[in-house]
Amino acid sequence: ELLDYDTYSNWGNWCAGAGMTGGRLNRFNIVKQSKDYDCDGDYVRHWIPELKDVPTQFVHEPWKMSKEQQVEFGCRLGVDYPNPIIEPFVPKQRGGSGRSGGGRGGKKSGRGRNNSNLSKGQRQDMKSLKRGSYSFK
Repeated sequence: ELLDYDTYSNWGNWCAGAGMTGGRLNRFNIVKQSKDYDCDGDYVRHWIPELKDVPTQFVHEPWKMSKEQQVEFGCRLGVDYPNPIIEPFVPKQRGGSGRSGGGRGGKKSGRGRNNSNLSKGQRQDMKSLKRGSYSFK
């Protein structure tokens, strides 16, 4: 059972996270969300006691601490706290306001083009989901 379970939020989010809602694919950036909604790290420190003494600037990204800082704050990566399993996601920088120009009145959204963030198989899977012809193997 989820600690923060809410039927109205969770059901829709699980479907979207599983790619079942169609449309664009969103990448959930856990670091950005954590910084946006827990900027001081209180929630993180409460639920991850290994990070309780880590300063706010590193609490959302402890892998950015130097070896000396890890020892100083009692949170050694690979010992007290796990190393990242994959490279943390860093969004591509865009020029201007940070917006892609999509939406009403903007540039063409790029729908129908190949999305370089997806593998060929993932693009094909998304096309078949939109057509309703996806089959589970």
